[in-house]
Amino acid sequence: MKKYIGIAAVMLISHLGWSESKIAFVDMQDLFTRFYKTQLAQDQIRQQADEMNLEQDLMKDNIEEIRSTIEQLRADSRDTMLSLEVRSNKRVLMEEQLIEMQRLEQEMNKYEKLRTQQIDEQNTRMTKKLFDEIQDQIVIYSREHGFDAVMDRAAKSRIGINVINYVNPSVNITEAVLENLNEGYDQMIPMVEEDSK
Repeated sequence: MKKYIGIAAVMLISHLGWSESKIAFVDMQDLFTRFYKTQLAQDQIRQQADEMNLEQDLMKDNIEEIRSTIEQLRADSRDTMLSLEVRSNKRVLMEEQLIEMQRLEQEMNKYEKLRTQQIDEQNTRMTKKLFDEIQDQIVIYSREHGFDAVMDRAAKSRIGINVINYVNPSVNITEAVLENLNEGYDQMIPMVEEDSK
C-alpha cells in the first residue's frame, strides 16, 4: 500500500507539473499524537482498562478466598482426629467449593475476553473518528491555502523505510493544521521529534 502511495506521488507530481502545482506535506502520526482529542480518547480507554483490571482483581480475590477455603477443607477431610462423617462432609463441601471456584474462573476469563474486545472495538472506532476529523481539517486547510495535493510525510514502505525522505519546511503544513485542530485548547502537546527530519 505504501509503495502505491510513493508511485501515486511521483505520478501526481509529473502529471501536474512540479512548477505549477502546490503540494504540501503533513505528518499524520504527529497530528494524531498531538491532537488534544487523541489524548482525551486515550485517557478514556486507559480509564476503562483500569476499571476492568479493578474488577478482575476483585474476582481474583474472591477466587483466592475460595481456594484457601478448599485447602482448609482438604486438610480437614484428611484429619484423622475428626469422625468419618465429619471428614465426609468436609469432602462434599470441598467439591462444592471446587465447582464454584471453576465457575468463577470461567466467568472471570469470559469477562476479561468480552471487556478486552469491547475496549479494542471502542479504541478502533475512536481512532477512525479522530483520523477522519484530522483528514477533514487537512482538506479544509488545503483548500483555503490553494494546495493541489497533500501527502503524508510519515508514510512508510512495506519494509519500514520512509516513502518521503525530505520535506522542505515551507511546504510542511503539520503545525498549521495542528493549530487549527487544537484551536481553543490551551494545553498543546509538544512536537514529536523524528530522526528522519
